[in-house]
Amino acid sequence: MTERDTAGGLTLHLGAFDGPMDVLLALAERQRIDLGLISIRALAEQFVAELERLADHVPLERRADWLVMAARLVQLRSRLLFPENTEAVESAAREAASAIRQIETLAEIRAAADWLQGRPQLGLEVFSRPPPEMPRASGYVVLMEACLAVLRGRDGQPSDAPVYQPRVPQLWRATDAIARIMALLPAHPDGSPIEAFLPAVPPGADREVRARGAVSGTFLAGLELAREGSLSLEQLSPYGTVTLRPTARPSRHEASKECLPII
Repeated sequence: MTERDTAGGLTLHLGAFDGPMDVLLALAERQRIDLGLISIRALAEQFVAELERLADHVPLERRADWLVMAARLVQLRSRLLFPENTEAVESAAREAASAIRQIETLAEIRAAADWLQGRPQLGLEVFSRPPPEMPRASGYVVLMEACLAVLRGRDGQPSDAPVYQPRVPQLWRATDAIARIMALLPAHPDGSPIEAFLPAVPPGADREVRARGAVSGTFLAGLELAREGSLSLEQLSPYGTVTLRPTARPSRHEASKECLPII
């Protein structure tokens, strides 16, 4: 016998419920537990067995309280099996049907919520594009007609309006860089950094752009000459200095001595 048996009440193990009998009765009266899942036979057998086991340890008054609780549980459980009248049967059937509909509706709502949650969310995973204000015709013929209309101008006459022509900066070309490298390479038999082969950039508003073009053009020329075997490129560390070193293998550029003047 445990202290729980005498102080907390008689303990039942009924599958759907495991605990003191007074707690089971309180839950049943408040409709917090489904008594339809509890067997009356199991309830009676466990109640009798516990009374016999605790007969010498529990006062008669306490056992009488347990008997009243057990009778109340059996009464509540029997109402589920034998309704009092026809109206009670119909009411129970309506309540059961309503509960089933609520459960089915809840399952449908949850399934719809899971489906919506799994859809791509606008603004996070997918993005919408506003429709164009006016439909645009496409096709090669339409493009040619538009160009012809621009060339003819108004009333079939060429327009005197100035034509926009973007200014292309005079950047250092790869062909010029190849010629400069091949001209300066004999003076650096042990190799030199790529800065030694860069041209002088005159001052001006676009000096920064021309300087970048000189670096990129020289580096591209070095890659082309390295592919042909005229020189080798070395870089000992990431973002480190690129060194151009001549090789003994002749190339097609060595035969041509007509190079552009060195800037």
